[in-house]
Amino acid sequence: MGVYKIFFKLLMLSVLGFYAIAAHALSLSEPDLKSYLNQRLDVKLELKMDAAIDLDDLKVELRNPSDNYASPYHLKYEVLKDGGASILKITSNDVIREPIVEFTLDIGWSDGHIIREYSLLIDPPRN
Repeated sequence: MGVYKIFFKLLMLSVLGFYAIAAHALSLSEPDLKSYLNQRLDVKLELKMDAAIDLDDLKVELRNPSDNYASPYHLKYEVLKDGGASILKITSNDVIREPIVEFTLDIGWSDGHIIREYSLLIDPPRN
């Protein structure tokens, strides 16, 4: 009976060793803040992804970090192709008057899902 158990385990290990699950990865770069206080928000994030992920398949949602927090800024996003890089650009309709802007980025695609929370400290304009 012990020989059959060892044989079965070796057989299962070899079968599972040849079986691979195809997973496509997506990651986000650090935010590149291009705006100052009393300006409209302009943030760029580079999307680092496998070639198998199509930009049209991405489902992006911008949310407030908590349900109790009501953001005075109406944030919007745009997915851009800049040369060989894919960029997620986040902007606001209104001028940013607070030094801290918080939002949650929820991105889904056919093989995965990623959620990131961001808190941006916005500097006053340089003289």
